[in-house]
Amino acid sequence: MCPAHAHGTQPACRAHPWGRRKKIQPRRREDPHRPQQVRAKSVLDFLRTSPKQLYKLDAGWPRNPEYITGVPYDVAVDHVNSLVYIAQRGENVSKVLVFTEEGYFKSAWKTKTIDMPHGIFAEIEEEQLKSIWLTDVGQGSSGHTVKQYSPSGELLKTLGTPGLAGSCLSPLQFDQPADIFIKGEDEIYIVDGDGGLNNRLLKLTDEFSVQWKMGDNGTKAGQFYIPHSVSVDDVGRVWVADRGNKRIQVFDTITGEWMGSWDSCFLEDGPYSVRYGCT
Repeated sequence: MCPAHAHGTQPACRAHPWGRRKKIQPRRREDPHRPQQVRAKSVLDFLRTSPKQLYKLDAGWPRNPEYITGVPYDVAVDHVNSLVYIAQRGENVSKVLVFTEEGYFKSAWKTKTIDMPHGIFAEIEEEQLKSIWLTDVGQGSSGHTVKQYSPSGELLKTLGTPGLAGSCLSPLQFDQPADIFIKGEDEIYIVDGDGGLNNRLLKLTDEFSVQWKMGDNGTKAGQFYIPHSVSVDDVGRVWVADRGNKRIQVFDTITGEWMGSWDSCFLEDGPYSVRYGCT
């Protein structure tokens, strides 16, 4: 058995301005398991300003804002059914609200199994919404966990020991897990933790055992200070928002090997979220 450990106060989150952009030059390796027809773009290609505006604020979204009675914290999009899942915090509020893509309120989860949501992710498989995953950084009886729910809010799976912070890999424990990203049918990535003693990136198998672990507390390459968000691109790279160190770090999906970092644009605050998208 692994002992639980104490943790610090959870830091608050807020948006940050983006500054100058800097190119990462990750080391390229050939792998027989990776499709060779897929060629990775440079990081500069992903970050270069587009000649046209990609996104525009819709000041009228949501159309039913009165249903958001807590503090919105994260969002997941089910593009198959055109639904948006909003994780919110607060006392006596539904922790997950569901809106249509157009912004109309659809439903509110009635589950009592969430203390304080942090990250939320829509798992879509074969163009069908399979489940909604949520990380819980709360200090109550449901906290320090990563949980899988049905689209309607039924609890399906709990990773970690509810209400107990820890660092063990078997059985798996967390201390304020910040975010989760699922790639395909058998790749699960979790960053742990948001202000706790753990500062690590985990890759789990489809049976929820640890395939590899990267990181500990520090400022060197491959170390973290509050790993806050995780995303995976289409060419085998894991992107981690290393919030406390004010940088993005990149790792290989197969081995966990450190590939590079990007830090010159985070001047006053670190990155709170990282997401990959094709344009």
